[in-house]
Amino acid sequence: MTLTCTDAIAQCPGKLSKQGPWHCLTLLALAAVAHADCSNNAWTDDYSEDRCYLSGPDAVVACNKKGSECGMRMSSNFRVGTGLHSMSIKAAPGSGVASTFYLSNHGGVLDPIKPRVEMEFAIMGNSAGAGSTNIWTDLWTGVADEHSKWITVPFDVTAGFHTYSFEISDTSLAWLVDGVTYRKEDLAAFHDVVTAIRSSALQEFASVWGQDSEKVRGGKLQGFSSALGSLDTNSNQFPVHASFQRGRRLTATAAEYFYP
Repeated sequence: MTLTCTDAIAQCPGKLSKQGPWHCLTLLALAAVAHADCSNNAWTDDYSEDRCYLSGPDAVVACNKKGSECGMRMSSNFRVGTGLHSMSIKAAPGSGVASTFYLSNHGGVLDPIKPRVEMEFAIMGNSAGAGSTNIWTDLWTGVADEHSKWITVPFDVTAGFHTYSFEISDTSLAWLVDGVTYRKEDLAAFHDVVTAIRSSALQEFASVWGQDSEKVRGGKLQGFSSALGSLDTNSNQFPVHASFQRGRRLTATAAEYFYP
């Protein structure tokens, strides 16, 4: 939650506090900090909940200049299978910061030993331009077997909200942005993916994380780290923010979404 000094003072006239308005202001400020998180009945903050707050339907995540102090992760309290699974995102701007939306059957953990199924959008502020943005998409199968591909959308992903979706059936997986399919994979060769889908074993995740000279992110995709860039060269005023609208379909066929 957010609370400005003006708002707090308006809520704390001196007559309501024997110790004066500044005592009340302090209590309100402390309460605001204590509730600065994005957990609710549908979502749980996995770590660094102090870097997330709710503003209407938006879960707003902060990234500080240092990689170890950038972002947080949240996970759904529900699991999904076939259908259209979407998140509206306004990505964090500039070099070194990624805003992600992904589905995983293994707790969202990057595990080089145990098998997992995971599908992802990684939206890099460094790749955003006024006319287009390159977005990294991924599918993990087996034991750390990565199937990555760049897609290009015709807008600046940091300038406003856009809807990122996984369209999943028993036979195919598609990555959509604003209802347009940019990548589609046949799942005939990925038996573990089909099993995860049919058993509705996929949990939803949203996160923001950063890379600087001390914390470098890797990836099998050639040029991933260089494309992400570094927070050290991000010229925006910090903290920078990404906003997530955590939408879920009401039914398998409904066009409407609600935002828990």
